[in-house]
Amino acid sequence: MFLILAIIALISAMLVVSLKNIMHCALFLGVFLLTVAGIFILLSADFLGIIQILLYVGGILILILFAIMLTARISSKLIKEANEQKGIAFFVCTILLAAILLVLRSTTFSVKNVFFTPVDGTVAEIGKLLFTTYVLPFEVASIVLLVALIGSIALGVRK
Repeated sequence: MFLILAIIALISAMLVVSLKNIMHCALFLGVFLLTVAGIFILLSADFLGIIQILLYVGGILILILFAIMLTARISSKLIKEANEQKGIAFFVCTILLAAILLVLRSTTFSVKNVFFTPVDGTVAEIGKLLFTTYVLPFEVASIVLLVALIGSIALGVRK
């Protein structure tokens, strides 16, 4: 199941960056994010999988889709949809792939403990840490998000 989800994630990620229709790109981004959530759930990280679905698929992707649908010029025929930097992109990707393969080759991975037993109550532990040890950073992050929300409303309101 992991390999199936990984293959679907790779194919959908390639389609996100290669398709010309921006709506199709956004929909394949949703497929990618859902498969990543499935991989998290398969790896016994249920909390991360649910957060992936709630935040990225439910929030960010919907925001992107609304921005695409509400922007009138996005589907105009006047917008050029071709990438003229394919050679440079291929060169940079080749260099990055070589660097990643070099790092992977020099590391030693232990595959003995692939299937581990998850600790019970991981979500409860994260919640306890958020409201005891990390309460100040949690509240600062919520204030920053509130200020960003108020700023976006102030910028978005037409006079």
